[in-house]
Order: sequence, then C-alpha cells, then structure tokens
Amino acid sequence: MQYDVIQRQYDEVIASHYDRDPHGVIGRSLDRAVDQIRRRGDELVGVVPLRALDLGMGTGAFLARLRRFTDTLEPFGVDLSEKMIEIAQSRLPDLVAAVDDAANLEAHFEGVEFDLVSTHFVTGFVPIDVLAPKIYDRLTAGGCWSLVGGTKAGFPALQKIARGRLGRWLYGGPPPDLDDLLCNPAGREEVVASLTAHGFAVRDAETFTPKFEFMNLDDFLAFAYYGGWLTPIVEELGLHKAGWMTRAALNTFAFPIVDRHSIEIVLAQKVGA
Repeated sequence: MQYDVIQRQYDEVIASHYDRDPHGVIGRSLDRAVDQIRRRGDELVGVVPLRALDLGMGTGAFLARLRRFTDTLEPFGVDLSEKMIEIAQSRLPDLVAAVDDAANLEAHFEGVEFDLVSTHFVTGFVPIDVLAPKIYDRLTAGGCWSLVGGTKAGFPALQKIARGRLGRWLYGGPPPDLDDLLCNPAGREEVVASLTAHGFAVRDAETFTPKFEFMNLDDFLAFAYYGGWLTPIVEELGLHKAGWMTRAALNTFAFPIVDRHSIEIVLAQKVGA
C-alpha cells in the first residue's frame, strides 16, 4: 500500500479516534508487552537512562506505559502521522519524534543507540524482514525488540464473509486478496524464524486472541475503520461510504458477527553482536 494513502488514513480518519480503543484490544496488548519487559528485570528495566524508540508509535501509549515504572526513560518515536505525533507529544513533552515510515529508521536519530525498540501493529504494513536488520543495527548489545502484531489467522469470520457471496456483492466482483493490502505474518512460527534469522533470540512470546461481537455496521466501523484495525480493507470495500440500502442489508444478513483476532506479542533480544 502506498505511503501517502496510509498517512492520509491515519491523519484524517484514525488519529482522533485511536485512543478510544474499542474493545480495549490495543491497551490489553500493550499491557502484555510491558509485562514481558518487566519480567526481564534489571537486564533491561534497570538500564539508566533507558533509551526507547517506538516505531509506529501512534499516540505514545506504549512509551507512556514504560514511563510508569522508570523515571529515566528517554523516549524517541517515529510515526507517519503528524496528528498522532501531536497527541503523543502532549503525553510525553520530552519525546523526540520524526514523521516518517518505520522502514526509514536509518534516516533518523543519527548516532543514537537504543536499549529498546518497539514495533506495535506495524508489521501489517512493513514486513518483519525489512524491519529486523534496521532495528538490529540501532540496538545496543543485548538490547531488546518488543514486537506486537496481528497475523493472518486473525478475523476468520470476517475473512469468510469477505471471500463469500456477500463480499463479492459489496466489491462488485471478487474482492482483493488480503495479502495485497496487509503483510501480516502467518503466525508465531514465521515471526520467530524471521527474528532468529536476523540475529535475535526470542525471550518471551504470547499469542493473544481477543474476541469481539459486532452488533451492526456502525459498531464494526468504530472498531475496524476509525480504530485503525482494518481501515485499508474497509476503504477498499467502500463500507465507510455505504448507503442506507447497503447498511440495511448488512445489518439484516451479516450482523451480529462474532470473531476473534490473533496477535503475537514477542520480546526478542539482540545476540551475537
């Protein structure tokens, strides 16, 4: 997907709604990521100061969580949405931030090495194999990478609907392949293999499978479109502009929908440097 399309979606659609976090999935995922870091004890948390870089940091919620248990945090962030960065800087006035794609990490913060780099819900847009060598080069010896991201196993009920007759009706033909819109890994095995191949050792891993019930189209759009989870897919199908007849048909024949996501939460450490 083109950079400018994603940037527009975050600036114009997602930023002002992101912290509402429908169903609390972002918050619960980030809490699990923080717990993994805390379980590393002084190996990471005891680093003074703790230089942490959040790639695709959104509104700074993860860095704010880190600051709750270490007052020596030096926060850095990259996000392609200027609107998201503005919200993050209101939370963290000392945040050093750059507006850019996470894949362009090497263009920023010259000469700075980080004790912790995080990528949370970024690997649907930038593949792990692209991020891994860039992150490895910027971590200190023994530094850690906190990765949180969805997999292709997520939203099986929605995927079934999109591939079925209803999806073809909405799109006016065969709907696009999800792999053309998102680059999520297949599952934990792929995540671990990629990390290991790029010089990381996995220290902790958890598969988080939150469940959802979407009662109607508005409920779904609040989560999937305005919440940022499936914004590219919603726009591709045109659901955000659905007229009253389409809405009535979907609310009658598609909803309610019960589904689940599949999120890998992994803490990896740089080794062999």
